Amino acid sequence: MFDLFKSKHAPEGPAQFDATVEVDCSADTMFGLLDIADARYWKRDEGTVETVANGRFRLHLDLLPDHAFTLVVTEAEPGRLYAYDAQATPRAGRMVQAHERYEITPTGCESCAVRLVNRVQFENDMTMREWKQECEMMALGVSNALTKLKVHAEMGHGTIREIKDIQRAA
Repeated sequence: MFDLFKSKHAPEGPAQFDATVEVDCSADTMFGLLDIADARYWKRDEGTVETVANGRFRLHLDLLPDHAFTLVVTEAEPGRLYAYDAQATPRAGRMVQAHERYEITPTGCESCAVRLVNRVQFENDMTMREWKQECEMMALGVSNALTKLKVHAEMGHGTIREIKDIQRAA
């Protein structure tokens, strides 16, 4: 009977989050924005990228100055697919590691759809409530990432930083 009041444990194994956005840029341009080694990589507006080895990078975001994100490219097919494993040091929230996969589908000469599939491994021993909270934040993060990517692709380099500066000033 007292088991009714006992906290339920979260499921084990990775959780998957995905979303898709239509973008007014070519699939090849989109690939350049996603390619961490490319000077056009869209997150360069939010921090700095350090090349550690071939296909291995360290991302330092301005908003999280005490964290470093190690990114290891796992798949790269120009104009079609870009994926990497990501791990934060120190850990960000309850996430242990993530695998981000961007699938690019041309929808016209200068347009494409981008699907982000993010498989996340959270810490073990979370309650179901904690796990649901982490999942809500991760789902929002996937949606926000695609929105920022779209804005960057359609409005140009530096736009996200300008928007953030306006938000901070308000």
